[in-house]
Amino acid sequence: MRKFVIRHFVISLFRYFIFLMIAMSAFAVDQLFAQTSFFITGSEFHWTRGAVPPVVQPNISKQLAENNFRPVADSNRADLVIKVKCNSYFNGETPYFFFGALDATLKVYDKRNGKLVYSNDLKRIKGGGTTQELADEKVYTNASRIIADTLTRFLYSFTTGKPVPGSMKPLEFEPLCDADKDIPELPPDRKNSYVLIIANDAYSPMQMARCFSDSMDYHARDARVFREYAIRTLGIPSSNVQMMINAKSFEMRRELIKLASYSRGVNGNADLIFYYAGYGLIDEKTLEPYFLPVDIENDDPKFIIRISDLFKMLQEDASKRISILLETSFQFDALKPKPDKSKLAKIILRYPNVPANVFFMAASGPGQKAWSDHHAGHGLFTLALLGKLKETKAKASLKELSDFIIQDVHTTSLKMKLKEQLPHALSGSSLTKDLPILKL
Repeated sequence: MRKFVIRHFVISLFRYFIFLMIAMSAFAVDQLFAQTSFFITGSEFHWTRGAVPPVVQPNISKQLAENNFRPVADSNRADLVIKVKCNSYFNGETPYFFFGALDATLKVYDKRNGKLVYSNDLKRIKGGGTTQELADEKVYTNASRIIADTLTRFLYSFTTGKPVPGSMKPLEFEPLCDADKDIPELPPDRKNSYVLIIANDAYSPMQMARCFSDSMDYHARDARVFREYAIRTLGIPSSNVQMMINAKSFEMRRELIKLASYSRGVNGNADLIFYYAGYGLIDEKTLEPYFLPVDIENDDPKFIIRISDLFKMLQEDASKRISILLETSFQFDALKPKPDKSKLAKIILRYPNVPANVFFMAASGPGQKAWSDHHAGHGLFTLALLGKLKETKAKASLKELSDFIIQDVHTTSLKMKLKEQLPHALSGSSLTKDLPILKL
C-alpha cells in the first residue's frame, strides 16, 4: 500500500512538472510575441483626396496592437519596420469608381538582422459604392482589414515559429450587431449538406439606376456572416461551403449546376442550400423575377437568371432537399415605363411554383423593396434569419423560422417608416407537411 502511494505521488509530481514546463513555455512565447515592436510607414493615394495622410496605416497599427504587437513612434526603436504602399488600381489613376479597386504593396524589414523578411503584392482590393466618395471609403476600409489580417498572420508565424492559431484567423466582417457576435458553434457533422453563397454589390451605374438601388445595401456583408452561421451553427463542414462575391452570369450558372452535382456523390441524399444577396428585376414580358449578375445590363434571355432557371439548375441532379434564401428585391425596371395603373391592378405578381423538394424564402414580394438596417449592417431579411438561428442554435423548424422572419421583417419595416416589406415563404409538395419538424 505504501509503495502504491509513493508511486502515485511521484507520477502526480511528474505530471505537474510537465504541465508547469508547458505553461512556462507558452508564457515565454506570448511574452516574445507581445514584446515585438513595429513601426509602420508608407504612402497612400486616395481617389477623392489625392495624396493625403494615411487612413489605412492607423487601422493596421490598431489591429496589430490588439494582437499583442507593440507600436513605436520611431523606426530606430522598432524590431520590425512595415512599409505599406496603397494606390488605386491602374497605377494611381482614378478607375471607374463603381468597380473601384486598390493595389497594395507590403514589405517587412527585420531591423535586428538588417534584412527584408516579407514582401507581398495585394491586387485589386475591391470597394464599390454609389458615389465616388463612398467607393473611396469602402475600398480603403476593405484594404485596412485585409492588409492587417495578412500582416498579423505573417508576424505571428515569424515571431513565434508556430502556425497561426484558430483564434487569430481573420473575420471577413466587422461585428456591428448582436447577430455578428458570439455565433453558436455546433460540431461539423452534416457531411451531406452543401452550401452556395453568392453576393453581388459591384453594380454599374446603369444597373443601379434600373433597380432603384441606394447605398444602404450590405450584400457582401450579409453573405460573409451567413457563411459563418452555415459553418459554425448549421454544422456544415467549411469544405462544403462555397462563397462568391460579385459573380458574372456564367459563373452563377456554373456554380449552381455544380451545387446540384454534389448530390450524385451521396446517392441523392444531399441537402442543398443556396443563399443569394444582390439585386433583381421583373421580366416585363413574363412578369417573372430574375437575378441581376454584375455583368448584365440588358434583358437578354440568354444571360439573365430567372427564378424558374434557378429551380431547373438546382434540379439537374436529384437531391433530398433544397433550401433557397434570397436577400433581394425584384422590382420593375426603373428606366422603363411601368404598366399603367389599370393593367397593374390586374397583374398578380408572384413567384413560380416551387418543385416538390424545395423550401423557398425571399426577402420581399415581387415589386417590393428589400430594406436594410444600416446600424446593424444587414438586410432586414438576413438580420431576422441570423437572429433566429442564433437564438435557437439552429433548432427552429422551417415553419418557426419562416413565420418569425415574415413577422419580424414586416413589423420592422413599418416601425422604420419604410414601405411595407413582406417576405415570402413557399414549400414544395413533399416538404409542406413536414415543415414543423424540418430544420434548415
